[in-house]
Amino acid sequence: MMFDTPLREEHRAFAAQDAARRAERARTSRGAAEGVVVARREVEIEYLPFGPADAAGAPTCEVVAQYAEVELEYAAIRSGVALVDCPERAALVVTGKDRVDFVNRLVTQDIAKLAEGGVTRAFLTNRKGRIEADLVVARFEDALLLDTLAHDVAPLRDALEKLHFSEDVAFAAQAGTHARIALHGPKAESALKALGLLVAKSNPTVAGSAIASTTHADAWRASLGDAHAYVWRIEEFGVPGFALSVPIAQAANLWRSLVTFGARPAGWFATNTARLEAGTPYFRIDFGPTNLPAETGVLASRVSFTKGCYPGQEVVARMQHLGKPKQMLVGLRLEADLLPVAEAQVFAASTDGATPDAVALGDQVGVVTSSGIAPMLGAAPVAFAMIASSSYAEDTKVLVNAEGAQAPATVGGLDFLSRAAQTSSSAHDDGNGA
Repeated sequence: MMFDTPLREEHRAFAAQDAARRAERARTSRGAAEGVVVARREVEIEYLPFGPADAAGAPTCEVVAQYAEVELEYAAIRSGVALVDCPERAALVVTGKDRVDFVNRLVTQDIAKLAEGGVTRAFLTNRKGRIEADLVVARFEDALLLDTLAHDVAPLRDALEKLHFSEDVAFAAQAGTHARIALHGPKAESALKALGLLVAKSNPTVAGSAIASTTHADAWRASLGDAHAYVWRIEEFGVPGFALSVPIAQAANLWRSLVTFGARPAGWFATNTARLEAGTPYFRIDFGPTNLPAETGVLASRVSFTKGCYPGQEVVARMQHLGKPKQMLVGLRLEADLLPVAEAQVFAASTDGATPDAVALGDQVGVVTSSGIAPMLGAAPVAFAMIASSSYAEDTKVLVNAEGAQAPATVGGLDFLSRAAQTSSSAHDDGNGA
């Protein structure tokens, strides 16, 4: 497998231990006789293919679907700390004295203004303004780390090398040498502190004070014996999060240490739910190489309109200042207890005027890209969808194919958690004013 995880044995070990603990609790709750031994048993982990298949049709990457109960894994994200194996992601590290200027000339974000220890997101676009890679850029003292999909690391390196002439830069791909894991949840920072992986940074003395303040950077290196891990902050699920790129030789020990601390491994089913609620679309799932940045719903976090040129900059700027994208990724809050699947059709909802409550099926205006049930919204079905300009305005009503019916839905922003908070605040204000 092209992008296999080195942690499969750790997956099985945790799942078996967790199953044994649950069996023991069940035995105890049933009042079973003392002395009964609950045997540790092997548990089969379900994996989901991620990315394109190889020439023989076999997966090139697999992610864990779930380790045990999805509800427990999701709860760890929202109230504890979830540990996520991310073999679908990898990094390209750029070094050399010209690294910042070189990368800055090629991506949509202003890397030159990124402070050491800073993290930002950016697109790599081609000359037509289409997206070739979705990047997390972390700036270290002597390197830039470009985190992206593992399948995109080699094409990213090829693209940068083709544009490399006399600049002092060098590229090192971490796919195959490092394991990519992540921690998400309110207790994620505590987990890093407990393992000595949160590195403090002293600031200069402020206003003549003899005490220097201590803060934490957004990206740093953490020691792992005689090696080190790259660590950077990410917030994809509406809770604190940290990504780690760890040498493969140290990955299993670090995984076990985090589990011992109390981090619960979480699979795709739990993390996909959390990222949908928080409005985090994924490249090559919700938008892709045929899209312009203006169509992604995340333009503000990826593109600077005050920096210098980069490939496709004129197209991106023209769309921002003069045009209107033909389509855009939006969030759909369904008004029926029906869940659409990816690629489900979305239609305009029309009325005949005489009976405004009667909704008729109009023309197709889009397609669902991701969907799920949102626990933070009272188990409401939600989805991301790429919608045509005729119907992507806020609060537009549409109909979505779901479970053999057309479910009514309302168009809004991608971040369902923020929308829910605003609705709750508005309702509270109305109640106070009543």
